Amino acid sequence: MPPFISPSMAAARGFSLLEVLVAVLVLALGILGAASLQLSALRYHSGSLHATHASLLAQDMLERLRANSEQLAFYGMTVDANCEQAAAGQLAVSLDSVLAQDKLDFTRAVTCELPAGRARLSLHEGMASLHLQWSEARQFAGAADAELRVTALIRAQP
Repeated sequence: MPPFISPSMAAARGFSLLEVLVAVLVLALGILGAASLQLSALRYHSGSLHATHASLLAQDMLERLRANSEQLAFYGMTVDANCEQAAAGQLAVSLDSVLAQDKLDFTRAVTCELPAGRARLSLHEGMASLHLQWSEARQFAGAADAELRVTALIRAQP
């Protein structure tokens, strides 16, 4: 005599191995897609963080120019060093003037806070042109340098 099988057990069937493998494959693809999306979000966040930081550095320098406008002609500079050189320069420069302190602070900020940061500040007839550049190679392979250009009227010429 065969064993007794209830009607509910006879109708119940399990999943086949193929169905389980397909479900695992779909789940794995979903997880890989989410991980890729997270990686892209981190890259773009880092790039926008550097752009925001460059914008704040530019604003800070323009405010310093406005605060010390009587020495405006002496602020023109090019920053193309690395962080260690800027730190060494900080020890070598006499900081007895606002101009020297402003230039040193800006140099240190550009070189130490932006990746491969460079800057050029030029002044002409009361107008300041500030050009900041930094590397985005860590975020995007083969990416060109990012840049920010700002021109502002610091002091109207009589």
